Amino acid sequence: MTPWCGVLELLAPSRCLSCRARGPAPWCQDCHAEVRVLGAACVRCSAPKGGAHACWPADAPVTGTVAAYDYRGVVATAIVTAKLAGAHAGWPGLVAPLAARLQADPPPVDVVTAITTPATRVRERGRDHAVLLAELVAGTLGLPAHPLLEAVAGRDGRDRYRARHRLPGTDVLLVDDVLTTGATAWRAAAALRAAGAGVIHLAVLARAGTHPLGIAVRHAR
Repeated sequence: MTPWCGVLELLAPSRCLSCRARGPAPWCQDCHAEVRVLGAACVRCSAPKGGAHACWPADAPVTGTVAAYDYRGVVATAIVTAKLAGAHAGWPGLVAPLAARLQADPPPVDVVTAITTPATRVRERGRDHAVLLAELVAGTLGLPAHPLLEAVAGRDGRDRYRARHRLPGTDVLLVDDVLTTGATAWRAAAALRAAGAGVIHLAVLARAGTHPLGIAVRHAR
């Protein structure tokens, strides 16, 4: 360990992102036992297999989805802590299972990008966590990671996205932390498709529930 690492450990010691006990991030042994990793899932929406479920609508701009965790309990607490409390050192450990899944079955894409955060929130948090996640995933897959999207916070609470460049036929892996309603991913993917992108695959750390995706976007049209 370098002297600087020792200083950083004193100022910001490694802790469990869920219970905050000192130890290796992202979880202590007790909290790790409560982590719910997703098993076999639908390739389009990542909902667990084994029965009917509401998938992405047929007109969704997302072709496939990969998620590592069920967003609840210690997983939800850890992601919120890493994102809002500045515990950035926990992200590599959190993303490892997702990166492993993608590496085992790589999506046929040309580039990895993040569902970026509006600049106002990045200044508040100190870092765009989605960009970090995209870089970690890209490094595992041996693919380039590029900032393809710009995000602006809307007055209605919905972030708006636009592509930074034309993307004729480019297949993209879009990365974010949590998939909830699917509205954010839909808007981000639609912006890429409007710029000419081809297939859009989505990779998220966790999926929240098994409810229908994209309903809020369709109702807002």
